[in-house]
Amino acid sequence: MSIKKHINLNQGCFLNPANKQIVVNLASEDILNLITQELKTRYSPETQKNLLEESSKLLPNFVFQELLQRQQQVVDINPDSLIVVNCQIVEAEVDDLGFDLNVEVYFVVGDTKGQNHFRANQIVLWSNIWGDEEQPFDLEDELGEQFWTSYQIQLLFDEKDQETIELELSQIDDYAAKLEFSPSLKIFSPSIVSFINNDL
Repeated sequence: MSIKKHINLNQGCFLNPANKQIVVNLASEDILNLITQELKTRYSPETQKNLLEESSKLLPNFVFQELLQRQQQVVDINPDSLIVVNCQIVEAEVDDLGFDLNVEVYFVVGDTKGQNHFRANQIVLWSNIWGDEEQPFDLEDELGEQFWTSYQIQLLFDEKDQETIELELSQIDDYAAKLEFSPSLKIFSPSIVSFINNDL
């Protein structure tokens, strides 16, 4: 009789034996609070100044000039006025290093002159979902060939009967944003203004 190894996934995760998917339970309010607090910190005048100084030393000149132009669009920002208006999960993935949640965040922030700015950030939230160093080998026994190809993920939100995972921010990129109206759907959709479109 074969003995199945116990799979240790960190708090907030478990393996669904029916479909072999790793279930990740997320707390919507925690994600929104984490993102909002990070954005308010990022848009403080002191943080903006430090980011610009660091970027000037590390980036090619044309990229730095683009960042400088973007920062000039949001001078004298009042970070306490920041309001997140849209949050979209773009991608979620699991590998042997952990769990990544890629999010596009659209928000409005005011400056000291009373003008509002519509901005976007691409944010990566990360969590170590593995219980211990031996975990990948236990998971290989359970998942078989799927272990070497890809992990299948199932996201849960605000499931009260399950613990939620703890997320931390691992990457953030700032962009200008715009609203586009779709006549057929009669809705406004936010989108990121890329480097190329910024000059149009």
